[in-house]
Amino acid sequence: MFISVKLLLISILILATNLVAIGSPVVDPEVAWYEGFFEDKQQKPLEEGLKNLTSRLNHATTTQDFAQKAKILKELALTHLTRTNDYEIAMDYLIQCLAIEDSLNLELQRIFTFVAMAHVFEEVSNFNKSEQLLEQALNFNATIKNPYVEVLILNELGQIKASMGKMLEASLNYETVLKYKDLIDNPKAEAKALFNIAHIYSTQGIYNRALQTHRRALQIRRAINDKSKEALSLNDIGELYRRMKNDGKAMANHRLALKIRQMLDDKRGMSESYNNIGTLYYQQKKYNLAITNLTAGLQAALESQTLEQQQKSYDYLSFCHKELGEYEEALNRREQCVVVSDFIENQKNDQRLLESQNRYVIDTKESKIETLEAERQKRDEQLSRQKNLRNFLISVIALAIIIVGLILNLYKVKQRSNADLQVINEKVKQQNLQLQALNATKDKFFSIIGHDLKGPLNSLTSFSGLLINHVDSLSREEIQMLAKDFDKSLKNLYALLNNLLEWSRSQTGNIEFNPETFDITSLLRENKELLCNQAHNKKIGFLDDLNGRVAVRAHRHSLNTVVRNLVSNSIKFTPEGGLIKLGLTRKHDHVLVSVADTGVGMSQDVITKLFRIDAKHTTKGTADEKGTGLGLILCKDFVEKNGGELWVESEEGKGSVFYFTVPLAQ
Repeated sequence: MFISVKLLLISILILATNLVAIGSPVVDPEVAWYEGFFEDKQQKPLEEGLKNLTSRLNHATTTQDFAQKAKILKELALTHLTRTNDYEIAMDYLIQCLAIEDSLNLELQRIFTFVAMAHVFEEVSNFNKSEQLLEQALNFNATIKNPYVEVLILNELGQIKASMGKMLEASLNYETVLKYKDLIDNPKAEAKALFNIAHIYSTQGIYNRALQTHRRALQIRRAINDKSKEALSLNDIGELYRRMKNDGKAMANHRLALKIRQMLDDKRGMSESYNNIGTLYYQQKKYNLAITNLTAGLQAALESQTLEQQQKSYDYLSFCHKELGEYEEALNRREQCVVVSDFIENQKNDQRLLESQNRYVIDTKESKIETLEAERQKRDEQLSRQKNLRNFLISVIALAIIIVGLILNLYKVKQRSNADLQVINEKVKQQNLQLQALNATKDKFFSIIGHDLKGPLNSLTSFSGLLINHVDSLSREEIQMLAKDFDKSLKNLYALLNNLLEWSRSQTGNIEFNPETFDITSLLRENKELLCNQAHNKKIGFLDDLNGRVAVRAHRHSLNTVVRNLVSNSIKFTPEGGLIKLGLTRKHDHVLVSVADTGVGMSQDVITKLFRIDAKHTTKGTADEKGTGLGLILCKDFVEKNGGELWVESEEGKGSVFYFTVPLAQ
């Protein structure tokens, strides 16, 4: 006991000495290690770094150094997060890391894992999950009470809440960071909090408060010689003065920011500063000076491949040349601006699609994190029980017989716990296999959608290009032919998107399959009337064997989608002169609906692939109609959710009959 107290006093003395030491700010090594991944600095080649980390990971695995293995896994995750932007791989490494840290009860390291996971969810715009993970990290740190870690989490949490529009809560997080400045010497974190508070004031239009706060951040960054962040503060102060109509001070701050960025050879920052200066000259009608700076900004933007600044340079150069009467040059710059704008918009669309896919993939891993958290809580409860048991043993240590009895009891508890853990681990293993199969199916689905969307869109692009570039050389008949092909592609794209929307709504539970009583005969006849023109255009006969009203109990809208898809398929795969027939048969507790055709039919091999998303099969119709590949999958899903079954009987060259059942109304 005396030795423990002595060690505690020595630790406190060392901490106090560090806090009051004159010289470099005290930096928590774990916080510095984590933040280093997000700082702009010269890094060794990515491939070499990943190879080195993989080698270290293999060594740690071989030597069973699990604590070191967890740290290397986290380092791999942060490398993929910050440099390759492969968020799925990053999350996989973090989940493996968390499992080890939970098992070893590495409390501090687990906090950084939660912060890194929050960053991954932030990158895929799942701010709610990011906020939840940061709050958990904050709760974990409440037991450790590490002020440096607390400041890191609060700054991250403030940024997330600001992104969610929770400006008041974000401000409270940053203000809490500022309260730590007397306890810890972390000027970078203090300047970051002030900078973010200033941004909130600026967003709210409180420019004077924003300016004061920005100046405090600037003063700190100058004191610690953080040139890159100093230029960032000067740039924002310049923009604030511009909004406040004080062009002189705006210009002075932008010039100071430019000077620093030139010294750092920061091309991206130089393009921003040159453009801001050029914009101010344009507003002052000093067009030649504006052109000089905007041209320099354009050059820096081209070298740094900064599209937004390229767009701004071209935009204001066009304005300047127009004001000087140089209309040809103005038009040229405007055209360049439009090209860059279109490229930026295409990039944004690609980014939104990628972000949507990444978010889907990352969100599917939430269950793994929740499973690990549940296991951790269970282990904590077990550890707590064991601790209480040890205390009890110490309190009755004088009674030897009781001690032996309690030790035996503890051994049995441990045996049961190990058995329970083995059962849980086996269950988790099975769940992981199921999740992998589900992920493979979903990946295949996205691949199908990406491929099928590309076809119609490429056709539409080709048709529009022909109409735009060769309209004068095309005859009326050729234009009509192109228009028909254009219309066919649009309808195919519409059908694909409609089926995709219906399928995704059913999978996410956005369609409530609330049954209602209705006449299925009327529904079949409505679809026959809707699609009869389509059949007549292909010279296909359309008959029905529907007699009298038949009341069923099901979700009308989904069954309407099923009938429409099945009839459309029959029309598509039936040649001219063929026949389609709708049938309806009462059974003892359900109705059997049939859609028969005299079309091309299918082999048994094709039939086995019809209703599987992981083995999607699509064939052109008898008039070269394109399929979406989702219609029959959607039909099977809707029929089964209404308590029925869907199947097909077919033979090549002899047509097909699709059957489905619907429960009768009681």
